[in-house]
Amino acid sequence: MLRKFGWALAAAASIAAFGSATAADLPVKARPVVVPVYNWTGCYIGLSAGGKGIGLDETVHTTAVGPFAAAALDLGRREADTWLAGGQVGCNYQAGNWVFGVEADGHAQRWSQTDILAGVILAPFVNGSTFDLHSDWQASARGRIGYAMNRTLFYGTAGAAFTEVRSSTNWLPNPPLPGVFTNQSKTLTGVTVGAGVEHAVTDNFTLGLEGRYSWYERTRFDLGLVPVGVIVGAAVVPVFAPGYRDVKIETGEILVKANWKFGPTAVVARY
Repeated sequence: MLRKFGWALAAAASIAAFGSATAADLPVKARPVVVPVYNWTGCYIGLSAGGKGIGLDETVHTTAVGPFAAAALDLGRREADTWLAGGQVGCNYQAGNWVFGVEADGHAQRWSQTDILAGVILAPFVNGSTFDLHSDWQASARGRIGYAMNRTLFYGTAGAAFTEVRSSTNWLPNPPLPGVFTNQSKTLTGVTVGAGVEHAVTDNFTLGLEGRYSWYERTRFDLGLVPVGVIVGAAVVPVFAPGYRDVKIETGEILVKANWKFGPTAVVARY
């Protein structure tokens, strides 16, 4: 009996040793690698600043009245520039690598363009008369679509642009014709398109660089009744005609943007 038990114990020990050796030879399954992937879904608010160039095309008109024909003076192409400072708010939704979003922004600015007539011989335009344009703010409401490479987002953007422009005109007197001063403000609506890149420095803080081009429909500013001539008869009677300015504006801008993001931060992907 003891001999049989001893043989059985030896056999069991041999099988156990063989199983251990076999298990040691088997490959060990590696643990899955955990890779954090940034999630752009969420809303944000931020600050931005940069520079802007403005291109202006303008023509000044008087209309025909009585014996006096209509007249037009092309002021030509002029350029101005300004700083920009303001902020933005928006929301994003990420589906795969694609990111869809909306954004609205507003910026203070200060640009002006003043033209003083000189060397003009076309009646009724008077040398020394001034034509001024001025603007203090701009804004936009846009859609965005981009492609995310983890924490870096490349995107395009397009939407509506808005800006207020003030027109001031000082039409000098040309005796016996009197002078005229007019002032009018209008909010212009246009189109803006651009592209940018944004990087998530932390899960909630992003930095970006954006460039945009905007253009506005040609806008008419009223000059009031402009003196265009006199009728000589029993008395000298000044003759007035409605005048107006046709202005077309286009702009290009570059903005540095900093945003604080709310919502999901990073998600975890297993590969």
